[in-house]
Amino acid sequence: MNKFIGLLLLSIIFVQCGQDKDTMILKNQLGKITKSTSLEELDKIFKNDSIEKFPKDTDLIREYRVYGQDGKTSLVFLTHFENDSIKGLELVKIYSDLYVTEKGVSTKSTYKDVADNYSIEKIETSFSAAILFVDELNATVLLNKSDLNLDEFDMRAIRADQIPDEANINYISLWFE
Repeated sequence: MNKFIGLLLLSIIFVQCGQDKDTMILKNQLGKITKSTSLEELDKIFKNDSIEKFPKDTDLIREYRVYGQDGKTSLVFLTHFENDSIKGLELVKIYSDLYVTEKGVSTKSTYKDVADNYSIEKIETSFSAAILFVDELNATVLLNKSDLNLDEFDMRAIRADQIPDEANINYISLWFE
């Protein structure tokens, strides 16, 4: 019996420690990546991944895309410009469910998961989405209006009680400040 309890405790510890720090979504940070991470550092971090930079054939990269092994967009980094030079990273759009918050929220999560784990400061609407503002992470979470049973071009305000618990996350935008 003692061995069973010991194994159970050990497995719980491994699960809790199992979250890879390189894929952790934190306030102003994605793994080791922060606002001051350079494009050269991103190239090193994602050296084994397929990447694409936009616009092409220029030193002033505005968008840096990382593709997963399935060929789908995993991450999109947008850079911050001042006086025609890159001053750092502005935000990262997270599409891959490999990246998870400390509370277990990822793009595989639902609206209920976000609402149960974080305070949603406000909800804004766009033509095709509801945007949840989560100050604790300095992030926004995008939900497709089609998952909310709302007309795509309906620009009326969306209340939390209008969002179904099972609404899927399209992507998470983590803002760097």
